[in-house]
Amino acid sequence: MAVLVSGCGRESTNSEEDMPEDEKVELTIWQHEPTEQRVTAWNTVIEKFQEENPNITVNMEVVLWDDAQAKMLNAIQSNTMPDMNVVSDTSWSSAYLAGGIVEVDDIVEAIDDEYGFIDSTLSSYTADGHYWAVPIDSICYSLMYRPSALEAAGFTEPPKTWSELKEYAEKLTIDENGDGEIDQYGIGITCSRDALATDTFAAFMASAGTDIFNEDGTIGFDNDATVNALEFYDELYQYAPPAASGWSWGEIESNWAAKTFAMMPYHSPNLAAFFENNDLDIACAPFPTPDGAEESYKSSFNHAVTVTKGAQENGHYEACKKFIEFLEKPEISWIITVCQEPGFYIPTTEAGAELVSSDYFDEENFPIKDNFDTEKGSESRQILDNFLNVALESSKEAYALGNKYGAVNLNTAEIYNSYIISDMIQKVLLTGEDVEEAVNWATTEMNKVNDQ
Repeated sequence: MAVLVSGCGRESTNSEEDMPEDEKVELTIWQHEPTEQRVTAWNTVIEKFQEENPNITVNMEVVLWDDAQAKMLNAIQSNTMPDMNVVSDTSWSSAYLAGGIVEVDDIVEAIDDEYGFIDSTLSSYTADGHYWAVPIDSICYSLMYRPSALEAAGFTEPPKTWSELKEYAEKLTIDENGDGEIDQYGIGITCSRDALATDTFAAFMASAGTDIFNEDGTIGFDNDATVNALEFYDELYQYAPPAASGWSWGEIESNWAAKTFAMMPYHSPNLAAFFENNDLDIACAPFPTPDGAEESYKSSFNHAVTVTKGAQENGHYEACKKFIEFLEKPEISWIITVCQEPGFYIPTTEAGAELVSSDYFDEENFPIKDNFDTEKGSESRQILDNFLNVALESSKEAYALGNKYGAVNLNTAEIYNSYIISDMIQKVLLTGEDVEEAVNWATTEMNKVNDQ
């Protein structure tokens, strides 16, 4: 656990001198992934950094995502922010607006010069002509499926379009023993009042080329593309299990593992558990696109590191810079992405992506030790490479919810955390409200948040 340092206010420039090489510095970073293998990956990277930089100590504190936003804002108010904080596309702007972070243009530029950022990973973190966070990993929605289920239904490849997705979902919803009960549903999607429903619907929005905001930052949610996406989501939901209305992350993953359904729009299930259970019946494909779409994208999520005002005031900025630049070294990025959660996280730089796509494999730090053949070309590697390569390719044409045009509106976090989108989905899927009326209601609610 870490000793927290102070932080308040917002700066738009950094002018700190280089840190003397013999100066001892102790840094604190908040990250939000509590599972053992994710914490292990972070600890491994921190240990490697400290071996190269013995004068810098990095203390990691795990703050659960559910608590991260409130704790961050409270820490800004009380001048107890850590030196660095891991944020998402939808959470960093609150710290910016509250004056708790400093711009990191020099860090972004140094990493970009050496390793080349993938453009889509940077767009969420700009305001006032500056970068306010450094992306360290990305997640892209794709379509998970069980090859055996598709094969049994006569399909030789995964669906590529929305109409094919619906066709597959219908055919894959089956009563295998003829007892009148569905034994396998075609699709796993939810309408729960939480981030899972919002994130899943966001994947359909991106596929339809639409977003919350217009390019000028005004609310642009109420449009034909959003209506079409919600209509299709409603049609698709009839092939999901009835209990899916209350699913969150844990329930959808456990039902996927239990083979309750054959396909799901998702970023990646817990591949480690699949391999440990010797279950290799899993694959993914790029997210399907609307039929005849002129514009279609993928939905992404990015995590980034901010540097707090307190870190700058305490003379820790250069030490933070060293640590963040270290995170983007391709071999280190491999640990913080592939080793943190195999098939889930991908690098944010071209150099990191090239290493992941190569024959390179860090057996020492790879978390899956049982039922995984690390040799290139093995069935295990083919499954992992499938997940990684689909995500890497998708990331080139992806954007995070609210960030199609970059950070054009800094109320993304407030709109996202208000569950307006999941409430809208419930109005249609659970109470039968007209789709256009539901979209119009959501737009009105978003404007209320935006006008506060």
